[in-house]
Amino acid sequence: MIRQALILAAGRGRQVGESGMPNCLATVGGIPVILRTLRVLRRAGVNRVGIVTGYAGAELRRRVEQMCAKEPALPPELLFFDNTAWEKPNGLSVLAARGFVTERTLLVMADQIAAPRLVESLARLSPTDPGTILAVDRDLSRVFDFDDATKVKLSAQDGRGDGNRVARIGKDLREHDAVSAGLFVMAPSLLDCLDALPEPSLTEGVREAARRGLISGHEVRGALWQDIDSPEMRLHAEWLLRVYGDELDRPAVQGVTPSPATDTLALIEQLLAEKDAAGYTLLNPGPVMTSARVKAALVHHDVCHRDEDYRGVVRRLQQKLRTVFGASDEHEMLLLTGSGTAAMEMSIASVVPPGKKILTVENGAFGERLTEIARLHGLPHVAHRLPWGQLPDPAALAATLHGDPDIAVVAMIHHETSIGIVNPVGAVGRLCRERGVMLVLDSVSALGAEDLDVVRDNVDICYSSANKCLHSVSGVSFICVAPGVWPRIAGIAPRVYYLDLSRYRRYLQEDQTPFTPAVSSFFALETALDELREQGGVPARRELYRRRNLRIRRVLTDLGFRSFTNTGRESHTICTMRIPDALTVAELYDRLKKVGFVIYKCKGALSERYIQVANMGELPDTTIDAFLAAVATVVEAARVAGVATGRLRSV
Repeated sequence: MIRQALILAAGRGRQVGESGMPNCLATVGGIPVILRTLRVLRRAGVNRVGIVTGYAGAELRRRVEQMCAKEPALPPELLFFDNTAWEKPNGLSVLAARGFVTERTLLVMADQIAAPRLVESLARLSPTDPGTILAVDRDLSRVFDFDDATKVKLSAQDGRGDGNRVARIGKDLREHDAVSAGLFVMAPSLLDCLDALPEPSLTEGVREAARRGLISGHEVRGALWQDIDSPEMRLHAEWLLRVYGDELDRPAVQGVTPSPATDTLALIEQLLAEKDAAGYTLLNPGPVMTSARVKAALVHHDVCHRDEDYRGVVRRLQQKLRTVFGASDEHEMLLLTGSGTAAMEMSIASVVPPGKKILTVENGAFGERLTEIARLHGLPHVAHRLPWGQLPDPAALAATLHGDPDIAVVAMIHHETSIGIVNPVGAVGRLCRERGVMLVLDSVSALGAEDLDVVRDNVDICYSSANKCLHSVSGVSFICVAPGVWPRIAGIAPRVYYLDLSRYRRYLQEDQTPFTPAVSSFFALETALDELREQGGVPARRELYRRRNLRIRRVLTDLGFRSFTNTGRESHTICTMRIPDALTVAELYDRLKKVGFVIYKCKGALSERYIQVANMGELPDTTIDAFLAAVATVVEAARVAGVATGRLRSV
């Protein structure tokens, strides 16, 4: 039995709590993080605890002593060690407590929560073994921020502890089996490894110990844990405690009613309240939730679309959209009244020269739509068909292009929305440029969220719509056309009347559209683009979506959902998940709609067991919290009912 623990609380880190205070004093789940840690250690039978302080160390010590005075059940013996070099690598914090670590000791990060049973399982390990044990999690889908996680490569079973020997460790490991959960049973031999390093970070010390064969893995076996070294991680830790309780074990939330009108202006809220139709929070891949400011832009004095005032909107949208596409001043933006499919048809119908072919990349429903449109217009075409969810191989595309010189155009979906993966635009763009082939890219559900630069990525025609990641209303789309396109399509006779690309270009010379546009919707689009710029532009929105998507994906996985793909190129905007066996798609959809949330039913063969949750749109964290709580309630109720009726085995 391990009798003592060392808590590393010296570093400053990224502020997550009270200004000027160590992060371990931040309140999570109603109590300071370090108080939760002390309670869990005492429950695990640890009676002697050392705390290494540094940043704001005197205040931390004062507050911890106050906690112990008010709560006698905490570990009875508490010692403090000061790390004056707290701004340097964290291995120095371990060395600051050298005299304390004379036997195997639990090593705990101060800014972390962990399931009590995980800590108890570590405390039950042998106190005399010479090796260090690292808690590792093999379920990579549970990791909140995988990029930030410390990866671990394990070797064969070695009989030490209950896990495998740690072969390598580091944040940038390409080959890995697990991630570090940040909890150790530390042997004194680890101090020798730290002493051997000029800059003794804990990770480097573990790497050195692994080289010497002195580190083994202890699998967490489904126990939950969460670092709290960013505001986003703190929010996720709050969520875990709300759903799983202090045990971090099973759902504890019975239901939360959302408020779809959160953060709307008073006037818009009043207008919405007067409508007969119920309001829902949309978690489908477009149309998305819009801000009050975008809604308000739809209300304006009537405007003639041939008047100079509206021409100003067209001119401004040109430049604002160029920024989002990563386009040059020579790129032209054609504004179209119609959904993203209208822009898709305009692009395909307008760019294939007579006697030439178009190659369409199919790895989902929208790739198949490219082929369907080409076939409808009688265009010679080659379909590069892949199973849904499989990424296209640029080498295979290159072979197809090499073998068929009549292919003049490649059309591909950027974000294949039907499955939620991002196709390799840059690689395909380079291939097309080398072969002299035009690339038409559908970026309907990617623009504004996924990495795209039409110049860098060699995209000739790129189209998108307003009602996805740009947070505007549906009914308008736009096409970004590179300057080199026009001479290449000059001899192509129009194949369609309303959707003729060249016709739109002629009208654009006078800041016009050939047909009556959806004036109000373009006003809303301009407002949405202004909001995007004010919020930090595409990079900031991409990061927001990335963290939001990680959070949703992690919690749904915890609740028994499973991702359709694990390619490493899943989108930042959609989770395509197989639902737990206790539910049907219809049941989940209907029960969530009853409490105010609309998710999305998958297409094709996925429709029976898969759903999609989109995180694009104006969605505050409180709304995401409420949605995830609602899902937890529905899943738990279904499991209880399934066990009661015999459909599911009790576990």
